[in-house]
Amino acid sequence: MAIDYLMPKLAMAMNEGTVNEWLAAEGDYVEQGQLLATVETEKVSYDVESPDAGYLHIVVPAGETVDCETLLAQFAADEDELQQLQNGAVSPALAAPDVGSVQSPAPKTAAMTVAPGQGRVKASPLARKMAAAAGLELALLVGTGPGGRIVKRDILAAQQSAATAPAAVGDQVLARLPLQGMRKTIATRMTQSLRETAQLSSSWESDIDDLMALRQSFVVREEQLGTRVSFNAFLIKAVVYAIRRVPIANSCLVDDEIVIYDNVNMGIAVSIPGSTAYDSGLMVVVLHNVDRMGVVEIDREMKALIDRVRSGNATAEDLSGSTFTLSSTAGIAPPGLKTTPVLNQPNTALLGPSTPVQRPVVKDGEVLVRTLLPLSFTFDHRILDGEPAARWMSALHECLENPGLMLA
Repeated sequence: MAIDYLMPKLAMAMNEGTVNEWLAAEGDYVEQGQLLATVETEKVSYDVESPDAGYLHIVVPAGETVDCETLLAQFAADEDELQQLQNGAVSPALAAPDVGSVQSPAPKTAAMTVAPGQGRVKASPLARKMAAAAGLELALLVGTGPGGRIVKRDILAAQQSAATAPAAVGDQVLARLPLQGMRKTIATRMTQSLRETAQLSSSWESDIDDLMALRQSFVVREEQLGTRVSFNAFLIKAVVYAIRRVPIANSCLVDDEIVIYDNVNMGIAVSIPGSTAYDSGLMVVVLHNVDRMGVVEIDREMKALIDRVRSGNATAEDLSGSTFTLSSTAGIAPPGLKTTPVLNQPNTALLGPSTPVQRPVVKDGEVLVRTLLPLSFTFDHRILDGEPAARWMSALHECLENPGLMLA
């Protein structure tokens, strides 16, 4: 009997994956442990090995995105069984998933045809649900699943065909972007975060003139240090200072338990350029154990981490395990703007610095022009109440205005 191979769950946060490439062809005999496919999740690619030996029958073609535990392929014991699978024999595992076997690569668009008098249309449960939601007539579609069964990709192709129809007179469409890949992940997680947490954002400004002077003392030693230490490296050190005084800000809600961490793994929101001017994305990379680093080491490790992610060479560890998040719009947002960033679940808190602005302030009885950094602190009120949140913000404010504290 054929052995089923399902989309593996390669990371805790993985809900779906994309088959980037099959490393063996349809009908090939593969050995157990042989590299079988490249699977991508949230821009991290994994080479997966074959868990069994047998003749490969590919169910999900390269380029498709499916949920974890969806049938990807089958291993036939011999060529006769392979022929049966290729001719549309369905294993018990194919009753539920939304994709089926194909005899040839799936067409880019589903052909439209009328099929009267052929009885009940064969379609997967998910395809029926998607067709009903999209207002599509199943009888007008040609299925590419086993035995002509209509499956998920046929519904998506029909929707794509409709989306590329000529615009109505007077409509001017600049671009149509499918909600998929990284953008779909962002949409899902941000909606989930707002729905499942009691988020509150508080904003203020801190005087960073002294901090900028401290940073400049490092910048002039750039050649000696081997790096031009960024402002964010100092900001991360200040966050660690505040966490040490209010540790519950460095926590996550895991099931029904608040887990407060001793080490600080800093999630850093990084923009990821897209292939066009419209499809850039955002990814939270994780710099582990920043509480054990000085500003120079933080800067070096942070730059290396961001380079790995933007070049597509990130590891699963690079994208997981954050205990606190930093999401900066400094240099991008207009000066003085205060934001209300959305929490990066399951973190309890997130700091959102923006672009500094110069303002007149009263300092030691004198009116001076100082550089002020706008800051927004978003926290989950289920875990962090107003009083400890205020103490955390005060500790950060103290450190930013007295930057020698972060180096003590």
